[in-house]
Amino acid sequence: MIQICRLTKRQVEPSKNQLPPELEQVKVFSMAVGHGIGTIDFIEKIAEIDEDEYMGEVAKCGEYAQFKLGNLKRYFEIEIFPEHLEKLNSEMPESDLKTILFSLKEGYWIIRKQI
Repeated sequence: MIQICRLTKRQVEPSKNQLPPELEQVKVFSMAVGHGIGTIDFIEKIAEIDEDEYMGEVAKCGEYAQFKLGNLKRYFEIEIFPEHLEKLNSEMPESDLKTILFSLKEGYWIIRKQI
């Protein structure tokens, strides 16, 4: 199965209450690992598609879309940012996959193949 997930970043407001120094260090460390202080990533699975169905949709696409979306077979996970969607728009036929991808309001997509 292929999972289509949306990833968004949210800003975290600083604590209004003063935390003990040990707890403040834990909070800062947990938010800073890999993302920079003050942001947390939220990932939400939006849909699952059968791999054969996904690859069938990719086969109907133009050259860039086949390259971008087809890389899933090679890397098992691809990211699709808003700038990629601009290029994909004219290269994808109308489909459920296109409808899902173009429903993005913020963040970006992660398409992953279960191993």
